[in-house]
Amino acid sequence: MKKMLVVFLSAVLLLQGCSTNESEQKLVEWGEYSTSQEERLKKNGIDFKVEDDTIYIEEKDLNKAAACCS
Repeated sequence: MKKMLVVFLSAVLLLQGCSTNESEQKLVEWGEYSTSQEERLKKNGIDFKVEDDTIYIEEKDLNKAAACCS
């Protein structure tokens, strides 16, 4: 029984360590909002957030956005 508990806890810790936490992703300013920018980002599968007519993207997507949307 102890062995199963150890295996279960190890698996849970491993999975938790491998997961990404969406709230920890740093957002960076991409540019001014426009419908064409929104369409290009959506078309290329880049998540973004719009606040006060400014587009913010996740830091990990900077190179991808620069390649498709500049």
